[in-house]
Parts: sequence; C-alpha cells; structure tokens
Amino acid sequence: MENEQIWAYQFDENDIYDCPVEIQYIEDDEGNMQRIVPENATEISPGDLVQAKWTGTEWVESASAEYIESLETADSVEESDGAKALKAVADILETMVRGDAG
Repeated sequence: MENEQIWAYQFDENDIYDCPVEIQYIEDDEGNMQRIVPENATEISPGDLVQAKWTGTEWVESASAEYIESLETADSVEESDGAKALKAVADILETMVRGDAG
C-alpha cells in the first residue's frame, strides 16, 4: 500500500518555524501502517505568518509590527524598481519599432 506524501511543519529550539518535513510511515509487526510526525513538528500549517512561533497548540506571529512593515516597504521598493525596469524595456522596444535607434 502506497501512502500519500504528507508534510509536517518543524520548529527550532525557540519554537520558531524552521522548515517543512515529510511525515514518515512505518509498518508494525501486524502489518499496520503508522504515521510518524518528526520531533519538534506539527501537522498544523503556520499559514502566512512572517515569523511563526509554535505555542504548543497553534502558530502565532512573533515578528514585530515594525519588522513586518519594513518587509512591506522593501517589497514596495522592489516593485517600483521592477516597474522602472519594465518602462525602460518598453522605451527601448518602442524606439526599435519606430526605427529611430542610434
């Protein structure tokens, strides 16, 4: 019998989300399959939290509001840089199509 691949969510010694880990299956002496969740892991997803911390029953946000805001600001800057790059490429293409390059 093939078991589906299922993931658990591992946390470090400070209970901060670390990485996904695969749940293992082992067969006991009677042929029954048992799911083994790795140590320091839970099957509950941390969702979209920036810095998820495991409380023993649920994930909570442990990142400060200032830190989260700084990430959002960094994303905005990257997007504006990306928009500038797209405009530059569009300008180059327009120039090439018009034929007045160089």
